[in-house]
Amino acid sequence: MTTADDIFDQSTDNIQRLGLREIPFTASPIDLQTDTLRRIFTGRERELRQVFNLFQSRERRRILVSGHIGIGKSAFMLEVLSVLRRKLPEMLTTYISLPANLDLATTALIAVAREMAHDAWAQRQLYQMGIPTPKPLKERSSEISGSLGIGGKIGEKDLPITAPQYPTVSLDTLLERAQKQYSRGVLVAIDDLDKRNPAVVRQLMHDAQGMLKGRAWFMLTSHPMGMMGDLLTTERGLFDLQLPLHELDQSTTYKMLINYLSSARIDNDCTDPDDPRCVLPFEEDAARRFCEVSLGKPRLFNRLGHIVLSTAADLGVDTITSAVLEQGLRAAKPSLEQQAALNFQTQKVRALLEQRGTLSDETITLEDLEQLGFSSFSDILPLLEKLASADLAHQLNQADVTAFAPIPLPSADEETADEI
Repeated sequence: MTTADDIFDQSTDNIQRLGLREIPFTASPIDLQTDTLRRIFTGRERELRQVFNLFQSRERRRILVSGHIGIGKSAFMLEVLSVLRRKLPEMLTTYISLPANLDLATTALIAVAREMAHDAWAQRQLYQMGIPTPKPLKERSSEISGSLGIGGKIGEKDLPITAPQYPTVSLDTLLERAQKQYSRGVLVAIDDLDKRNPAVVRQLMHDAQGMLKGRAWFMLTSHPMGMMGDLLTTERGLFDLQLPLHELDQSTTYKMLINYLSSARIDNDCTDPDDPRCVLPFEEDAARRFCEVSLGKPRLFNRLGHIVLSTAADLGVDTITSAVLEQGLRAAKPSLEQQAALNFQTQKVRALLEQRGTLSDETITLEDLEQLGFSSFSDILPLLEKLASADLAHQLNQADVTAFAPIPLPSADEETADEI
């Protein structure tokens, strides 16, 4: 009888049979505390140079990193922070993903306070917002007894949990304290603005303009459409550097595959692109095909990579041939669909996209819109972006046209002529 322990051991053996300690692909941001990001981050040299040139000055700067969903904005931001922590220890660098229902000043306050673990005032700000601190903070009180006021006792009680009444002022006070410890100042990196409603973020940015021009450096990531597009048009002076990220070219994607695999391979640290061993367990043709299907989009690259390696492990193979790759890619589409949990309306938009090959504000017809139950292309744009966020579609880079296409994955019922 096969036990759960047996199945776990078999799963481990199958990954090791591929020459790997683990599956290295992950769609989540890499922890800054590890050295993994340094090993796998690939490309973006021009963009990194633009950012790091700003840090050669003492003047505080504001940086906006924009790009389509899954293009690698978070990884780019974390790589910048990773380098700065090594090269500029006299600068306090902080990172936070924009929480739901918080303004930017409170978000920045939390990010900075978390990095100032030894500052009692900073920890008090966190504790009063109900955010765990390394040790509980108490409020001390004294009680006098006796007819002459002689004697008494000191008591402690938990501090009340309250939101900061003036988060911008509290943040400014905290930054002033931080600057006494960090001579190169403070960098506040706020990620994932594009995960909030565009109208809400537009208001958040409007309210935060004073804060952004204050004591700290700021680095933000967002989607180039909607809110940020409007903001960059009306507030061109808000950011010192507006940095768009685009898809990686095929040679860079191939190098990224090498880096990911070499970070997990057993007894093979080859990273030479001219050596076929550098992409093992992929055969070279399969590796190049994988990079092509990934479209230069890091998150899609990671999600497909995980599915392909899992499929290869389930098959019990030791090499990913073109046939094994195609089987993994066929498994990817239903896996992505299941994770997306699309509603009926979004499924209708996806069906039309698959049928047409591309959808844009120029090619969609009135008949299409009527069938979908919409009156304009802008009405279906959020649904197309939802498909893109699920890696079931991608936005095309076209200057004056908003256009989407399906991810070119084979269907589950498509068979390959090759045998595994």
